[in-house]
Amino acid sequence: MKIALTGTPGPGKTACARKLRLLGENVIGLNLLAKQQGFLGRTDRRRRTREVRLGALGRFLDRELAARERVFLEGHISHLLNVDFAVVLRCSPPVLRQRLGKRRYQLLKIRENSLAEALDAITAEAVCRLGRRRVIELDTTRRSAASVAAQIARLARQKFKNIARLRPGKIDWSQDIIRNAGYYSRP
Repeated sequence: MKIALTGTPGPGKTACARKLRLLGENVIGLNLLAKQQGFLGRTDRRRRTREVRLGALGRFLDRELAARERVFLEGHISHLLNVDFAVVLRCSPPVLRQRLGKRRYQLLKIRENSLAEALDAITAEAVCRLGRRRVIELDTTRRSAASVAAQIARLARQKFKNIARLRPGKIDWSQDIIRNAGYYSRP
């Protein structure tokens, strides 16, 4: 089973992945893998980022992971790959802005990512690709990475049974867009 550990930048995917590894789970960080295997494409100068060649990365993972029983693919693009299930980590936009600011993200990237979070962009993409029954959302705003990882590991061992309360649609931060309209609309 391939499980996407996904979400906008900032809700704790990498920290959670570290904790999952400590719990004995097999986790692959997609950012590092893409860099190591040469799956990075063109540079977006405005955002100071590089695009990942998803097709090449996906084919590589399909070949390499065919025999693995359970593996987590950590990264904000993981839900776009051939996965069986997606765990979307969510964080309230004001907290997300603080976290990204501490990481010294550009203001443009902070705005884009907090707006994507408020609009449920990653969840919507995951649901479009996998359907509601194969996607869950976890709010990490006030939780430790260890507690989130423990919950994810438990759910994965149970093959994501009895997860109705975690299905998409329960987390809604759309009011942040209304409260902070000026923040989002500034160039």
